[in-house]
Amino acid sequence: MLFARDGLTKRTFVPRVAGALGVVAAALAAVCSTTTPSTPSAKVSDNALEISGFGYLVPGKNQAIVNLRSKSNSNVYGIVTFYEKNGKTSVAATVWNLSLGPHSIYIHETGNCSSPNAASAGPVWNVAPPGAKRSGQLPELYVGTEGNSYMQATITGVTIGDHQPTDIVGRAVVVHQSLDPDPKPMYGGSPTGWIACGVIQQGGS
Repeated sequence: MLFARDGLTKRTFVPRVAGALGVVAAALAAVCSTTTPSTPSAKVSDNALEISGFGYLVPGKNQAIVNLRSKSNSNVYGIVTFYEKNGKTSVAATVWNLSLGPHSIYIHETGNCSSPNAASAGPVWNVAPPGAKRSGQLPELYVGTEGNSYMQATITGVTIGDHQPTDIVGRAVVVHQSLDPDPKPMYGGSPTGWIACGVIQQGGS
């Protein structure tokens, strides 16, 4: 899994990665405790971070993974994993290099993170009935002094790879700079509060 990075040095970035990888290991093992985890490793070069060894969820139709890449000139990266079982979906997220405080994280309609500010992901995905919580609204991320955040929760109204309206495969996950109750895409490419984006891929690929 490859994460582009901007403006970070090995000296400042590697310790954060090492600590966050341990959190990812515990999070993903908890979501699917029957699997045998492989040991994650990180390789840092001048312009990229390559993470390998995330064998914590069995690849298949009931699992999906998101590689979050930095947007809007941020240095934010992360991994989000979804696992569906018995009508419920577990979600685990680890995000690095966030600012202190709470951050919104949403599933957005379009699986396209090509624009510099992630506006290509479109509006927040929603197939819920009027008055209900939006389908794409995930639990908020909270960040302490280390600048990293971990979130794990069980969500409903979300499916993986069944081609129903609730299917999240092929959509995108976007992390926001702060709490944003109603994010709307700002086209044109200028930096915004949409600071990381990744496409939801089925099977852990």
